[in-house]
Amino acid sequence: MTKIDFSQINKTAADSFNQQRNVIKRIAKGQTVLCEACDKPLTLTVLSEGESGVQCSKGCTQINLELEQ
Repeated sequence: MTKIDFSQINKTAADSFNQQRNVIKRIAKGQTVLCEACDKPLTLTVLSEGESGVQCSKGCTQINLELEQ
């Protein structure tokens, strides 16, 4: 039986997670972070109900957050 190597997929997923986490941290600190696609500022939205996340005004970037209550 052939073993499947997931190490590259795991590394890519971890890198993406870390990049998104760092963007969220920078925005939460009050720093301006621009969308890589349209150069518009990213905004952090935290709602008690509904979808919370980080997005640009054009919708190029969308990072959804799952909040525990």
